[in-house]
Amino acid sequence: MTGAITIRSSTEADAPAIRDLALLDGGRAPRGASLLAFVDGRLRVAVGRADGAVVADPFHLTADIVELVRARAALERPRRRGAGAWLGRLTPAVRREARA
Repeated sequence: MTGAITIRSSTEADAPAIRDLALLDGGRAPRGASLLAFVDGRLRVAVGRADGAVVADPFHLTADIVELVRARAALERPRRRGAGAWLGRLTPAVRREARA
């Protein structure tokens, strides 16, 4: 694949393009906010932020782009902080000790 890839958050103005992409893909458009990937200015992939639902242009090779968008989404997820985060890191160690 060649071309410039742009990844950005969706806006309400993108809703018709996302619906068109979903119709082309034969799937259901992601609900709510999405991350969009454009290749040379054309929408190729939409990944729902809340549900991870994916629609992609079936007439182009998009598997790598989907993975790229998913990686970008993972970077944007907020990290847990506070006691919950500390306990989350501690729990696997406690479980290993209990099994030993």
